[in-house]
Amino acid sequence: MNKKLKLGILILLSLSVYFIYQKTNHKKENILILGDNFSLGRNSYGIYDYSYIDYYKDSIEGKEVKLNKKYCQKDLTIQSLLEKIQTYPEIKRDLKEANLLFLNVGYTDLLYKLSLKEKITPNLLNQILQEIENEFQELQKEISKYYKKKIIIIGYYSSKQKDYYQNQGIRGMNKIFQEDSRNIYIDTESILNKKEYFSNPSSYYPNRLGYQKVAEEIMRKTLEKSKNI
Repeated sequence: MNKKLKLGILILLSLSVYFIYQKTNHKKENILILGDNFSLGRNSYGIYDYSYIDYYKDSIEGKEVKLNKKYCQKDLTIQSLLEKIQTYPEIKRDLKEANLLFLNVGYTDLLYKLSLKEKITPNLLNQILQEIENEFQELQKEISKYYKKKIIIIGYYSSKQKDYYQNQGIRGMNKIFQEDSRNIYIDTESILNKKEYFSNPSSYYPNRLGYQKVAEEIMRKTLEKSKNI
């Protein structure tokens, strides 16, 4: 067999392997979730069950889906997540390999910062929101070193306990998330506005039906974005 024929066969084999890889890889969806109790699916009775991301995964057809929730943590803060990304090579690798990234963080930060103040005033609340915004921007900057696509940001919703400053803080925090055009923002405030989504009125967290509604909104928003690209 002459050298030209050997080279031709080698090129054909290489191209075959490449196209098979591309076709197979196109059908894979690596979804990475970085989040708190809401991403873990905490329900109205404090039990961890199906979350929005599980319903979203179930709705994806025609692809092999790998769902990575190993960095989710019930009391995850912006700063602790930032430190994880800066410290551990594994999470950097997972960010690089992700086709889709979900982020919902900030609620724990808000509650903790509010708890440190004896008396909350509008000025103090604005200071807290500015701290959260600065920390969140630093987190996004770090994430963008490894993940180059739009992040799907899951917003929060007002507490049914009618804590004025907490609810104002949630709305202010959502505004920070929503105004960044680099993200796809999911407005849970406008979705989870019915009693049927909360089995326990004294709990902040929704039931399965509530999480399912959030997943439906994610599907709608991601499809809407893809049409505009």
